[in-house]
Amino acid sequence: MHEKLNHNLTVLNGKKPYDIVAERHELVLLFDCEKANPNGDPDTGNMPRIQPDTLKGLVTDVCLKRKIRNFFSLYNPSGKSVQANSEPDNGYHLFVREGAVIERMLEDPKIEEKAKEIFLGYEVAGRTFDESSWKKASSKGKSWKGKGKQINEVQDEENEAGDKEDKKGKESGNSYVEYRDRALRDAICAVYFDVRYFGQVVSTAGPLKGSFYGQIRGPVQMTFSESLDKVLQLDVSITRCAVSSEEEARKKDDDNRTMGRKHSIDYGLYRCSIHISPAFATKTGFNYYDLDNFFFALTNMFVDDHAAGRHLRLVGLVDFQHTSALGNAPAHKLFDMVKVEGIKEEKDGKKVFKSSGSEFPQGLHDYHGSAPGGLEAYEPIPGFALKSGEKNARVTARKLVWEIPETRG
Repeated sequence: MHEKLNHNLTVLNGKKPYDIVAERHELVLLFDCEKANPNGDPDTGNMPRIQPDTLKGLVTDVCLKRKIRNFFSLYNPSGKSVQANSEPDNGYHLFVREGAVIERMLEDPKIEEKAKEIFLGYEVAGRTFDESSWKKASSKGKSWKGKGKQINEVQDEENEAGDKEDKKGKESGNSYVEYRDRALRDAICAVYFDVRYFGQVVSTAGPLKGSFYGQIRGPVQMTFSESLDKVLQLDVSITRCAVSSEEEARKKDDDNRTMGRKHSIDYGLYRCSIHISPAFATKTGFNYYDLDNFFFALTNMFVDDHAAGRHLRLVGLVDFQHTSALGNAPAHKLFDMVKVEGIKEEKDGKKVFKSSGSEFPQGLHDYHGSAPGGLEAYEPIPGFALKSGEKNARVTARKLVWEIPETRG
């Protein structure tokens, strides 16, 4: 149980860090990309993704989630780097990682141990479960039968029999099986931060196969990012003065040069929206400690992501904090308050950037904008400010990051 926030990037309003997030948050995220590939599309040879009708650039939500996952694989929530061969902080293990097999991860003994702890803490109709209840629940269906074995050694007949036992137990009103499944879902959320944040389908294999509790929807939902203007795709040839193998060298008659291609865009300023739902935070256990760490990851997710062909930079992050679970203002109206546009003029009947005379932006200096809120504290939004008898403004805003030049008169 965490008693304090690591970074104080959110306002608790009298709540504790371990309390479940109880109010909606809407965020606007802005980042730019210069002479790099922000998100390649494998269906087009890894060219930068674009909208075919507008030529605006696209970055998927999965791409940004991957960067947050990668950040917490390198750093603990405190900001200290994860040491080699060391375990991440409790609750910050990574579920969706390269080469992972979901079924094997669900067979992890620490998940069963955590699920049992949670199961024994449930209170139903004024009574709690005990060890015998857990044994009875675990004896029904496909409860960790593969532990200590290779996954392919678990017989299909046992899984089929388990499915029938689960169904029989639920139809007869036996709550042990249902609460076992619920405990397993809660354990997965407690151990793996990315499931607790973003949700995950874990009912396709393992002990939650076919279970309602395996469809986990996370409180943090992100949209695709789209560039504000069309982007100029670049495709360049690169060479290497070596080959990979003797066989390849023979084919080239000792001309050991190989060719390749590198794709990028000249410049693009991208924008996306992020929604945080208290209703789903309750289901996954997403608390204020997690929210603070999520904001911290957003502000730092590009720091260790740089490569020769990838260079992204966070230039704007605005958080709108409501005071209720349903929200106190429509999200689209709040997003409209974050105004960012190109500095353009009309030339030969076309809108072009004033600094270059081009239809394509050259850098952040080609944009200006404005957003409500301060850089040091949350500020009330006009029209949703404090009313008589209220302790907190209904919607407040804060620029967690803002590097965009202010709108010129």
